[in-house]
Amino acid sequence: MFYAERCDFCGECLSSCQYLDYDEERAQKEMKELVEGGCPPVVANCVTCVACNQVCPNGANPFDLINERQEETGALGIPKESFEKFSQLHNLPSKVVSGDPEKPAMNLCIVGNMVKDQVAGSLFSGLTLVEGADYFCTLGYVHLGKPSIVKENISKFVENLAALEKDEVICFHDDCYATLKAKADECHVEVPFKVTHLFEYLAEQLKERQNEIKPLGLKVAYQAPCASRYSPEKDVYLDEIFDLVGVKRVSRKHEGMKGLCCGAPLMAKDRERAMKIKLKNIEDAAEHGAEAMIFLCPMCFLNLRKLCRERNIRPIFISDLCYYALGEKEY
Repeated sequence: MFYAERCDFCGECLSSCQYLDYDEERAQKEMKELVEGGCPPVVANCVTCVACNQVCPNGANPFDLINERQEETGALGIPKESFEKFSQLHNLPSKVVSGDPEKPAMNLCIVGNMVKDQVAGSLFSGLTLVEGADYFCTLGYVHLGKPSIVKENISKFVENLAALEKDEVICFHDDCYATLKAKADECHVEVPFKVTHLFEYLAEQLKERQNEIKPLGLKVAYQAPCASRYSPEKDVYLDEIFDLVGVKRVSRKHEGMKGLCCGAPLMAKDRERAMKIKLKNIEDAAEHGAEAMIFLCPMCFLNLRKLCRERNIRPIFISDLCYYALGEKEY
């Protein structure tokens, strides 16, 4: 949700964008045009990475305004076939694999097939696992310039998770966590269970098994999903995980607030621009000595794994990193 009363037109949101070359004057001009109901060039040129929400010093959520204008005007230019393909996710069969009644549920959203090896080990033993259309948070529609679908779906998404009758739901997918922790509140939808991010869950698991950990001694870069911009507060748990497993995050240009997206949102309409962003991201990690790139989002992993390997950077899911340190999987 864009909070117009918080926007003072400082322009920092757009002048800080890693994909646009805006000075302060142009940034201020286009933000004013947006607030007045116009459709300046940023609406079409936005890569939908959500970073400007995190950058805004006043918490006005400028991306949400850009996203709304994308839906109103169609200026984002997502091909119809891409939208139709994404919409097919609503047809995925829903699955509930019951676990220990005393343990939480973990929502795999629509990425269950992509992460089945990640949740097969001891770290997730006893959890009730759910996935499919009934547990689809739909946040990915912001990348298609369709934020209204996310808002329309939130109540049902929360109801379906609440029907599991669990006091706690762990979100494997960052999109789900952002939906439950940020979007639900904006839409005045009450979430009647504790929402736990995968990072927090893994950090607690590692602390309980600290005597089993063998430090990995790796230098790593981290690829943050776009959805992480909605809830940066939970990244403290990522730092805990890195400390616990004995890896060091390299200091590089495109990290944190200046992090780059994986390019996936652009693939449907501008593959050349997407590839430039991917290369810039991976080359930055390589130049600063990263031996591995750590992933949370399966889509980020799929989009960047080949380029990582070509530059001798090993792509690793965050859960696999934990398994390597515990000796449960061989590095």
